[in-house]
Amino acid sequence: MKNKKISLLLILILSLFKFSYSEEDLFKIAKIRASLKTIEKRISSALKFYNDGLYSKAIETASNLINNETLDDLNYELINFILAHSLYKSRQEEKMLEYIKNVNFDRISQYGKYRIYQVAMLLFLERKYKEGQDYILEKLGISNDGFNSLAQENENDETEETILNKTGNKKEKVKKLVYSKDIFFFGENTKLINYKGVDFILNKDIFKLDPAVPIIGELSIYIAEKDQTMFELAKTLDLGYYELKNANPLLDPFDIRKNQIVVVPLKRTLPVKDFKYGTIYINIYEKRFYYPIKINNESYVITYPIGIGADDAQSPIGEFKISQKRKDPAWYPPESIRKEQPDLPLVFPPGPDNPLGTRAMRLGNTSFLMHGTNKEYGIGMKVSHGCIRMYNEDVEKLFEVVSIGTPIVSREIPYKIFVNSEKAAEAFDDDAIKELEKSNIVSKRFLEFYKTDLFGKSFVIKAW
Repeated sequence: MKNKKISLLLILILSLFKFSYSEEDLFKIAKIRASLKTIEKRISSALKFYNDGLYSKAIETASNLINNETLDDLNYELINFILAHSLYKSRQEEKMLEYIKNVNFDRISQYGKYRIYQVAMLLFLERKYKEGQDYILEKLGISNDGFNSLAQENENDETEETILNKTGNKKEKVKKLVYSKDIFFFGENTKLINYKGVDFILNKDIFKLDPAVPIIGELSIYIAEKDQTMFELAKTLDLGYYELKNANPLLDPFDIRKNQIVVVPLKRTLPVKDFKYGTIYINIYEKRFYYPIKINNESYVITYPIGIGADDAQSPIGEFKISQKRKDPAWYPPESIRKEQPDLPLVFPPGPDNPLGTRAMRLGNTSFLMHGTNKEYGIGMKVSHGCIRMYNEDVEKLFEVVSIGTPIVSREIPYKIFVNSEKAAEAFDDDAIKELEKSNIVSKRFLEFYKTDLFGKSFVIKAW
């Protein structure tokens, strides 16, 4: 009887809710839903034109949609992505400048701003369109004459110089962006964090961590100060080659031009949810490791890019402990490598030609090492015979703060998802996106865009 009364009460409540809308209200809701479906179909058409290389059709479709008053912010941003990229690929620099001047950036996400400015600057640099270059630099608060910033100097200038250049040379001082809540420049808002006598750089190789939300860092941008390759830039930013390349899919790895805007993918998710402090977590697929620690009861994560084993000599998966530490190690090429390269000497003494670099740490009872390198271009790539390679500067820091017995957990995780009030996705390449698609965690529409070069990879992005 009691259950029957409850059921009747629920029916009454639902009836009242149903009839709380007038016919006019219901008609408006239906109209809005129909309009949204129409808009999404037209956006999908514009995306298909873009993917098929029909850039003029993509521009026409996107341009007709962009001022539609019923566009929500997400669809407004997606339309702008298609329009900006289509203008770039059709090499229309004057129309691109006109377009940039009219974008309502208040409706665009942080990453959307980075991406649209990046694509526009790429076109202006390729077409040597100085008016467009100057406009973007001015909008970002950067002077194009020399290396003076239009933003005010601040107390962290000296630290930022050290972080970005390591030389302290005033002539090489990196341009900074004017401060805003949505635009961050690599090297902003940083300081030295000391751990066990070693100085780490906040928001570069050490990040604050909220244990309840395992997402660290922020997306930022870097303005190239000179013509260079992506290999050189990856070393400057302490990133792996492919994570930088995948985050900036339109940039030519061999032709990064002065003043190019580069997205720095340092917004990441830890590869495990139930992590333990003092354990190193390696994600082989990501080519990066994470080392959560506590300093004065505050949570931090040390993270560095790594080089891993080639497909025929894969890096180990499993759980290990550091069993040996060697400073300035000599290298004795194993028999397997000597068969491939019979002319190798019996031993490589410590020095700049030593493939182990300046430090080496053994993983358990295996022959695998975490070590430095004499080939920095291999960081972030599949190039080793199974060992974990690091930049020498990075491995020297890690060497000082870990000890014999430090646990290491090595996994191969192609994508990472964090679901809270919103979904956050992080995939690393096209194969990873295929695995993400199988999970059915994110929408087909999100994947429709994420698969293309409209979006970078290797960093946390809001999914839907």
